[in-house]
Amino acid sequence: MAFSIGEKVGRVWNLLPSSAKLVLWSVCIPLLLAGIGVWEYRQYEQPGLSPEHQELLGQIQQAQDALRENPRTQITIDGRALSGIVAKARLQQIERRIREDSDSQNLVGKIVRPGSLVAVGAGLLAAAVALVGFFGVNTAGRKALQSRDALMAQFARWRSLLPTYLSVHMGLFMVSVAGLLAARLGVAYQVVVIGHASKGEVKLQMIILVVAGTVLWCGVTLLRALYKSLRELQDEPSTVMGVAVSRQEAPALWSYVETLAQGAGAATPAHLVVGLTDGFYVTAHAMRLMPSGQELRGETMYLPLTYLTLLERDEISAILAHELGHFAGSDTAYSLRFSPIYQGLVANLQAIYGRKDSSDWMDLPATSFIEYLLERFDLAVKHWSREREFAADQVAARLVSGEAVARSLVRVTALNDVVYEVLSDIGRRPQEAGSDVVQMLHDAVQAKGLTAPNFATEVATVHPTDTHPPTLERAKAVNAPVTDAMVQAALTLPDAQALAWVRSLFADSQGLQARLLNDFKGVAQEHNEQVRKDLTEAVQQAQGSLELYERRNNVWLFGGVALVALISAVAIAAQAVVAGKSFAGVRDVVMIALACFGGLAGMAWLFWRRSSVMVMQLTAEGMRVPGWPQVVPWSAVADYSSTVVNGSNLVMTFDLDPAAPRLQAPHTNLRRVTYRPQKNKLVVGTTKIKGMDLEAVHEAVLRYLSGWHARKHLESM
Repeated sequence: MAFSIGEKVGRVWNLLPSSAKLVLWSVCIPLLLAGIGVWEYRQYEQPGLSPEHQELLGQIQQAQDALRENPRTQITIDGRALSGIVAKARLQQIERRIREDSDSQNLVGKIVRPGSLVAVGAGLLAAAVALVGFFGVNTAGRKALQSRDALMAQFARWRSLLPTYLSVHMGLFMVSVAGLLAARLGVAYQVVVIGHASKGEVKLQMIILVVAGTVLWCGVTLLRALYKSLRELQDEPSTVMGVAVSRQEAPALWSYVETLAQGAGAATPAHLVVGLTDGFYVTAHAMRLMPSGQELRGETMYLPLTYLTLLERDEISAILAHELGHFAGSDTAYSLRFSPIYQGLVANLQAIYGRKDSSDWMDLPATSFIEYLLERFDLAVKHWSREREFAADQVAARLVSGEAVARSLVRVTALNDVVYEVLSDIGRRPQEAGSDVVQMLHDAVQAKGLTAPNFATEVATVHPTDTHPPTLERAKAVNAPVTDAMVQAALTLPDAQALAWVRSLFADSQGLQARLLNDFKGVAQEHNEQVRKDLTEAVQQAQGSLELYERRNNVWLFGGVALVALISAVAIAAQAVVAGKSFAGVRDVVMIALACFGGLAGMAWLFWRRSSVMVMQLTAEGMRVPGWPQVVPWSAVADYSSTVVNGSNLVMTFDLDPAAPRLQAPHTNLRRVTYRPQKNKLVVGTTKIKGMDLEAVHEAVLRYLSGWHARKHLESM
């Protein structure tokens, strides 16, 4: 809903590409500040007497010489002819004032000139630094396409330079603003204090100073926000729900992973984490386990128990060999060096946007450049990520088989929906869920079966960092194209021996799955309690009813003007009668005044009628329009939006569900409510509402609509 020019500008700003945002913010604005500095400097460019003052003093000297030769010489000053002592005294007064003004201007110039030069220099340097960063990142992004080593080197370089670059650019920006403020203070001092300015000039200078001070305050606010943003650039551990299993807790699993690592030519991960919610992956990024809070550093392999217990042994081997392949050969440096810092910067950007103690414009110095940096490297990251996925698949195919690699991809894709549904059911009602998540998964597969994946519209296997190529391409690359027979084999639940083997990987598999399930239930319970609290609050805010009536401002406006027209007509007619003049002479004027009275009075009556009839009533169940036989239920509203027109009218548009029953709309409520059944729309137009501004009306509709959805959500929990 657009309520202000600022919000409209914000919408346009969000539509701009990151490169345009960066240039506008970091280049154009500093150049604008530099341009203002040049203009300020030119006003005080020459010290001493200005050419105008020198010309005036020359004219005064000529007049004084003429008076010395002939005291009776008449000299015109300010339109008056003066001579003798009076003319001499007046000329001396003007000369003294000119020299005083020149001295004061020289004094102010000592402040304005340095301040302006600082503003110009800092503004130009800020723009230059921005352009260096702009073209430097663009060049680095192109070089990153040449090789993975180039990608790692270029990105690591810019990641390390990022805090310094942002600080230098913002510092120069602030210096430029401060220089302009100093120059403007000098000008204001000359105009207001020395020049004894008029009230109008004082107000103008005060407005300029307030604007300059506001800009400086915004700059200080931006600096503070930038400082907080730079703090976010510190690498923080990623949060993962799971349990780190030791060699004592999973001796067979550790032995199994070590064997695969040796075959892949990779180092054994420092940590093995088992969980329920993610897919298989390895990472070198720091990890914080939830809900225990344990922090892990070094290489970590994450294994989802949900998928482990639904895969064949060779499929598990293929997946783990693939993940270990990321720590083998030339991919090792990429996994250990690049992935953590790239993933960390993405998380940093999300953390900056997620902060509640700042707004988007405050974070602009940090977010605009980080977005551009990530965008420039995005093509290279995706390219090399695909290449390293293919390379890891080759490692898995060599250790296990290409057919196992392809079948594992098919089965994991087919299992995604089942795993999601089971975990979602547990998350919705954790207290009612069973105690054996493995059995729940197997029961769900047996009850519903698996659906063959639609590889034309597939979603790649979930991975925290990299972009995966499509399954069909990966299968073809390991010489095991996906066939109907392979798909059917992947849709069959593994036998009991496969599950028994997975259980044998852990010293206490039942205890581990119980712990994972209890942790998941606990987190889900906390989440549900918070959701229930938020929903309950939303429901409470939509209790009772709210009647919307239009204000009577227009009644008083048109009524008052109509009364003036009537009084004018009566006064003109009465004056003609009292003066003994013919009424015919003023008849046209009186008739025009009466016509204006009639029209204005009619408008006043129309607005009075509109303000006396309720626009609509908001209730917990829907909207009630006076005279309509039924409530417009919130359940029929598929979408809602509103627009402010001319700052005083609100147009609310309700997109109705095509499946909802058709409304009975016997009238338009004084042309304020329009039902369009062909377009499934309900449009409500109104002027300002009594006791509420237009934004409050919009928020009230949202509050009741959200309250209805919140109540339905609560009923389903």
